[in-house]
Amino acid sequence: MAESIVSICNNALILIGKDSIASLEDQTAGARKCKQRWDSVRDAVLRDHEWACCMKEAALAASSTAPLSWDYAYPLPSDCIRVVGLSDTDKNVIDAWEIMAGELLCDTAAPVVLRYVRRETDPAKYDSMLSEAFSARLALELCTALAGPTTLLEAMNKLYQDRLRGARGVNARDRAPRTLFESRWRIAKNGS
Repeated sequence: MAESIVSICNNALILIGKDSIASLEDQTAGARKCKQRWDSVRDAVLRDHEWACCMKEAALAASSTAPLSWDYAYPLPSDCIRVVGLSDTDKNVIDAWEIMAGELLCDTAAPVVLRYVRRETDPAKYDSMLSEAFSARLALELCTALAGPTTLLEAMNKLYQDRLRGARGVNARDRAPRTLFESRWRIAKNGS
């Protein structure tokens, strides 16, 4: 069954012993808190790992304004939550870059290929274990506002860490192992 925001929220509410909701528009404390916290919890969990179900690639064109400390600036896609890697069009890894004010800065000429975690807003596209991690993180966030006791907060934090670890493990097995490339610095240091 495809997940929905409401089903993820209901799983979180059940974890802290609260009543389920039919909609985020319900006039209950649980619905109001879920609606208030959902977007930031979603973005935080997505940013926390390289989720295979939310990965994307994009060829970036350089900005017309060059930065002061780098040769090129590339505006990030609006759905970019986390940059995973950067390469040129010949698939050579670019290991020197930084993010500043919504732009990726580097010394490589356009176009560059960006690998990133996108802001996926459709819960039906989430891996089932990622949905469980969302529920646990949301339960942690809702715990203080709706449930109160610090022992429950500690239990929800542990649950979230456990589910996150499990989801990361399964996610890592959903793709071929990555070949690790030595950085130019390490190659120069080792004299290769």
